[in-house]
Amino acid sequence: MNVTSPLSQQPPEKIRDLPAPFLREQLASYFGATPPDGLVETDYSLWRCLETGLEFSWPLLPGNDDFYKWVSSFAGYYPQDRWEYAAVQRLLGPADVAQSAFKVLDVGCGQGDFLRGLAAVPPERKYALDLNARAILACRAQGFRVCCGTIASALASGFMVAQEFPVVTAFHCLEHVSDPVAFVRELLGVASPGGRVFLSTPYSPMLVESEWFDVLNHPPHHMTRWNLAAYRGLAKILGVEMRYYTPAPCVFLQVRIAFHVNKYGPLMHVPRLEVLGNMLKRAPQFAALWWRFVQRSRKHKLGGVDSILVEFTVPA
Repeated sequence: MNVTSPLSQQPPEKIRDLPAPFLREQLASYFGATPPDGLVETDYSLWRCLETGLEFSWPLLPGNDDFYKWVSSFAGYYPQDRWEYAAVQRLLGPADVAQSAFKVLDVGCGQGDFLRGLAAVPPERKYALDLNARAILACRAQGFRVCCGTIASALASGFMVAQEFPVVTAFHCLEHVSDPVAFVRELLGVASPGGRVFLSTPYSPMLVESEWFDVLNHPPHHMTRWNLAAYRGLAKILGVEMRYYTPAPCVFLQVRIAFHVNKYGPLMHVPRLEVLGNMLKRAPQFAALWWRFVQRSRKHKLGGVDSILVEFTVPA
């Protein structure tokens, strides 16, 4: 078996095996429902790129259509908001979006939550691309220009042309693809000279993963697990300038999430006051958890953040 990192020709190191029965068991625990047969097609393993620190699955085989239909059928799978949306809106600024030539392409647009937040941009200058037909219907209903497919198929159909967009976004898409270099190269190819490409992913390993195996941050859901060094390696391969942004670290939020996951499971909605009340009832356990997270956040390069936003600038 010749395992190759997506970002390097150096031999990677193996982290752990992820057998299909184990992943099915973890999916059942996460969603509280038994996955259909065939949802996990193969055994996986997790590897680390020694040159960049990127963690990746082997094989690089993303979940199939049945997998995504199943996981997306659960309430809470699609977040309504992400901190990255507001961050990109601030970074664009009113002068950028007010230009008559301004248009934005959101790849993996989902229900159009990011595009909807760009209130100053007319709907006809918002382009939405996704593989999910239901998501595309939701975006069409909001007046966006829409295409169900990949970047390659959208170019072939004439939906868009190369070097067309001053801004291209892809929130939480990169970790799902089997060839991240090719995917980002496609994003850069439809951005105009001097344009900006914004990507966001989880920042792995997340602090909460020290307490809990997050099956959705592993295959067949996520093919790659990104950190700052891995992003810098990607920028070097592509020959682009890079900036990065993160939310303010909040250890208390991390501890509350870990407490919630351990007591109720990841998807169960519990009123915040009830969670806080249970924290107080279990004060010694909460204090021990808090201390573990404080120690880990001090060793974390970015203070314990769980996600990262990266901006690549296309050469003019």
